[in-house]
Amino acid sequence: MSSAEDPDVLTDALGAVDVADDAPSASVRFVDGTSTAPIEDEPADDAERDALEAFRARLAKDGVEIPSTMSANGGEPGVCLRFLRARKLKVEKALKMLRDCLAWREANDVDAILDEPLDLEEFKTNARMYPASYHGRDVLGRPVYIERTGSAKFADLVKKLGHDGFVKMHLRAMEYQSRVLLPAASADAGRLVSKMCNVIDVGELSLYDTVSHSEVLTVLRKIAQIDQDYYPENLGATLVVHAPWSFTAAWAVVKPFLDAKTAAKFKVLGTGDAGVEKLTKVLGEGNVPAFLGGTCVCAGGCVCCDPRTGETAGVLTTEQVEYARFRTGDGERGGSKPGGCAGTVAG
Repeated sequence: MSSAEDPDVLTDALGAVDVADDAPSASVRFVDGTSTAPIEDEPADDAERDALEAFRARLAKDGVEIPSTMSANGGEPGVCLRFLRARKLKVEKALKMLRDCLAWREANDVDAILDEPLDLEEFKTNARMYPASYHGRDVLGRPVYIERTGSAKFADLVKKLGHDGFVKMHLRAMEYQSRVLLPAASADAGRLVSKMCNVIDVGELSLYDTVSHSEVLTVLRKIAQIDQDYYPENLGATLVVHAPWSFTAAWAVVKPFLDAKTAAKFKVLGTGDAGVEKLTKVLGEGNVPAFLGGTCVCAGGCVCCDPRTGETAGVLTTEQVEYARFRTGDGERGGSKPGGCAGTVAG
């Protein structure tokens, strides 16, 4: 078994974190309607198998249909199993959770959120205030999202977009991950890849100062609730880097917004060479951005306004442009090749 297939690689690096995307597989259908050989999620044991059978029977009895926009990765079994796992295989609780999700998606027209591309110029403006980008895949084949949280101007962006606009920005990213990035990762890996790997560069951020703005605190709380209620079992790990000494205390302000399982997936990496070594074990050799202590220097930056390259002429990274231009029906799969980032050059 290679390191890319071995969850113990990350367990050794990060401790007891849920890092495995090791469910065997059977379909991936992309948002444009095309499909590859089936890769569906499967029950991990008899308990999940029994729960899935009972859950499907209830869905059929009650006439509940799962939309294709929710089953692009892992198929219909994947949707059922995500909600069952989020509710510890309790069928009635999982059924209520799914019903609430379906009602929320209809009320907010979530299925249509990828129908149109973003305005690139407006996206550039927003990206300057909230520098982030997708950045290839980690050693388990999971899409990687890197965010320079320490440089983000949350209050300014919330003021510009409003609460609803800020939430919609987040929802588009979540739908892009579940309908585009994860299905593409599964197809390339030949097995189900159902979770994301997030890298959060805290830098000099004062988390307390950020959440002390009531408007920011309100919208962050809403987003955390949306992710837990409507996108269960999506997060593999969130790795916090460049954390100042004050971060641990300030983290206590945000942690209560997350359920215990989600909070446990946040890992603060050490500083210096030890931190870079742990990050390399997760992202892979040559895939850690130079501004995080690695060697990767993407053309145009590894994130928007990369500290190593500065603001480039196009502002956005290659993967940010792919994300902004994507719309349902284009036939794009999104993301870059496993273990790498788009446009990597030697650094």
